[in-house]
Amino acid sequence: MANTIQLRLPVDDAPPDMVPYQLQSYISAAAWQARLRAVVRKGSRYCTPRFDMVWGIITFIATLAVPIAAFYVALHMLPYQSDVKDGFDYWPYGWDDNGRVWKARGISFASFFAVLLLMWVPMFLWKLRGKSQVNKMLQRFEKEDRAVRPNVELPTYRISMPSIGGNVIVLNITIPGAPVPTSFQPGAQLPAYVVNGPSDPAAAAYGIGQAPPFIASQGVPLYNQFDEKVPDYSGPPPGIYVPEDEKRGYDDVPV
Repeated sequence: MANTIQLRLPVDDAPPDMVPYQLQSYISAAAWQARLRAVVRKGSRYCTPRFDMVWGIITFIATLAVPIAAFYVALHMLPYQSDVKDGFDYWPYGWDDNGRVWKARGISFASFFAVLLLMWVPMFLWKLRGKSQVNKMLQRFEKEDRAVRPNVELPTYRISMPSIGGNVIVLNITIPGAPVPTSFQPGAQLPAYVVNGPSDPAAAAYGIGQAPPFIASQGVPLYNQFDEKVPDYSGPPPGIYVPEDEKRGYDDVPV
């Protein structure tokens, strides 16, 4: 089973120099430090907390201001009942004052979602591009390792998408685990029930749905309180296990 190591690499701090214990057999200390620096250098371009904060403030203001402005602009631009010619109307609610208000509200509601898409989708695509660029670089590193050690299963390195407002790169390292031994591998240790035969010599003759043959044997004899063997046991004699107080009759006590 594969193991996963998660490293948090702050873009403002130097990456750790020590190679994790699980990776010491796969990568040298020099290559480890060089690759972590490359990851932090390229990933820091997409981890900009100050820019993300300014972008978030602008988005918050826009999501409030644009729908309000769109409502009043639409309410001013929509025609009145007297301006609409007779004929089939594609707009619901009619063109009276109440209908014009509901139509302006619908336009304002649509502008709210338009602002969210316009502001957050580019930010999401930009962060996703940063993740793709760094992972492509890590894949090139893996190809170099496979060229040196072609017949060895090597770890895989991937980063998570940079968070909005965060200054940390999350590096996920998947280490291949040792294969679980099975009884079908050459030289594998077989279980005891395969190596050793059954203790009952008649067990091999058991068939499916058949009971084992009856083997006459003498059971454990029963003994009484005097350590005398009881051949035919029919229960304890009366009064042996009855306390002394229960042997006497009960007295009537007036209440």
